[in-house]
Amino acid sequence: MSIAQIVVMIIAGIGAFIGMSKQKEGKTWGQPLAIVCAIVAIVAALWSAIGTMSGAPGKQAGEREIEFQKVQTRVLGAHLAEKYSGAKAIVIKDPFNTDATRPNPLLDGLKEGMGSAIQIVAEVFPPLPAGYNEGGEGEMMAPMETWYTAKVMQDILKNANADYDMVITCIGLPAGGLLHLKGKKVVFAGGSPYEYAAAIAGGLVVAAVTYKPDAIYDDKPVPSNLQEAFDKRYVLISTDNIKEVASKYAELFKQN
Repeated sequence: MSIAQIVVMIIAGIGAFIGMSKQKEGKTWGQPLAIVCAIVAIVAALWSAIGTMSGAPGKQAGEREIEFQKVQTRVLGAHLAEKYSGAKAIVIKDPFNTDATRPNPLLDGLKEGMGSAIQIVAEVFPPLPAGYNEGGEGEMMAPMETWYTAKVMQDILKNANADYDMVITCIGLPAGGLLHLKGKKVVFAGGSPYEYAAAIAGGLVVAAVTYKPDAIYDDKPVPSNLQEAFDKRYVLISTDNIKEVASKYAELFKQN
């Protein structure tokens, strides 16, 4: 293994650890960082095996991670379709992935899982700060929690000008955001439920999907069985199972 390969894997490992730690602290950018670093680490491992990052193995690793992200929200979507058929939802998308020509596995999986049972009446996202664009050019990005505020969330939902009773967020909620969603069914398709155990237990947040602390990452193909693939990495949390999940994975939630 070359020095470059070792350095890449070490940096990716540190980044994944930081991302998971920040996710547990409720930081909205923790999960995306952990996902990206996990992908980098897997690709680097394959690179070591074949001596190059180009070619089929690297491509397969990226495709596998995209498929796992779709699995994450397909199961969530199916759960919502079963429990809340007829709901009208606004989806808060990742502001870094709004280009319709690019893959959006979280959103694609969600739509596939919900089918026609739940109507998406609008897709919204918080605007990126001035001086930064989706291509990554411009000034250094400030942490999302500094510019995705409860006021911004209120504005994008209001500007959707839609009749809705469900909010599905792919990026979590800003500080204080839940207070402005009373009477709505709130769903976490992405982001961290770290601070929301009580809200889930009380039915304010009706469902959340997140990574399991004992998630398995390897270079094996995504299992063909949907539930088996989901259980390999994720856990679905709802009012019905919050006590069980909190007992098994206490680190997922803020301890009082």
